[in-house]
Amino acid sequence: MKYYRLWVIAFLLKFIGSAWDASYHFKYLFEEYSIPHIVNFIGFALGGWLLFKEWRKSCYMDKFSRNVITIGYALFLIGIPLDFTYHIAYGIDLTTWSPTHFIYYIATDIMIFGAWRGYYRYTRDIKPVWKSMHTWFAMFLLECFMFPNMQQENGAISYSQYIHGKSIASQEILELISDPKSQIFGGIPEWVYPIYSVLMIGLLTVVMIKIFREYTIPVMAAGLYILIRFIFKGAFFAVNYPTSYVPITLLLIPLSYFLFKKTSWAAGLAGGLSYFLLLYAIQQTELLVTPPLVLWECIPAAIIGAVIPIVVSRLKFLQQPKQQEQMI
Repeated sequence: MKYYRLWVIAFLLKFIGSAWDASYHFKYLFEEYSIPHIVNFIGFALGGWLLFKEWRKSCYMDKFSRNVITIGYALFLIGIPLDFTYHIAYGIDLTTWSPTHFIYYIATDIMIFGAWRGYYRYTRDIKPVWKSMHTWFAMFLLECFMFPNMQQENGAISYSQYIHGKSIASQEILELISDPKSQIFGGIPEWVYPIYSVLMIGLLTVVMIKIFREYTIPVMAAGLYILIRFIFKGAFFAVNYPTSYVPITLLLIPLSYFLFKKTSWAAGLAGGLSYFLLLYAIQQTELLVTPPLVLWECIPAAIIGAVIPIVVSRLKFLQQPKQQEQMI
């Protein structure tokens, strides 16, 4: 188990580095050797060492899981020169939604999936529970899916500070901002934030439930993610770095499935709708500075939430034989 605990540490370092990097670039210009990049690289290197050990002598992973992680690492390495080239061509990049950034996200998703699959098979004789490392791997995958949304979450507070004359961004950043709202929010349409959140969290939740037959793991993974985001927010505030809105209402999506105890359209509808309406209420009451929202967005959020369990239920590779279901 020590081997997989080291994988958890590697991905945690990448989580810390990426969250720090998102905050860093709302204050300073792009730098290849910034401390957040170094922290991220340490996690990347630790995972690379663990992967190298498996290539030398396979002990803890099946070959497929190991090969999946290798593909993720290769794709991430390809993304590095492409991202540098993108910055050289287009200058400062104030969005998490650039094509080269998505290479990083997809590559990291593949790494996490490979390591998680290896752990799942390594512990196949043990029933998955939320107290296991399944919760950590689920949280890392959730974080990687949600990372693009940090553009709006950091942007909401940074834009609020900017329009009230309290921006903490460096002068270099401020001089580059010709269209404050568009560039601080990365030019991303406002409706993307809630709809993307419902889509990705809903998919991850339903797939986990289908595979593990366990409703608690998605809830605890979301709770762990929110807790760590609050810790980061406090740390960044303490050192006068840009902070972000913490997406607390996304917990309602896996929680709805936990309460219904079914992966039904009703649970998905309740999760998507409650997620949006509570987020909208927080915005309207100005309890917290949230990403921009418009009330009509609750309709696609609810529809997507309801459709996800219907679509996933039709995926045959997630369906277990009846005899196996009875044994579980």
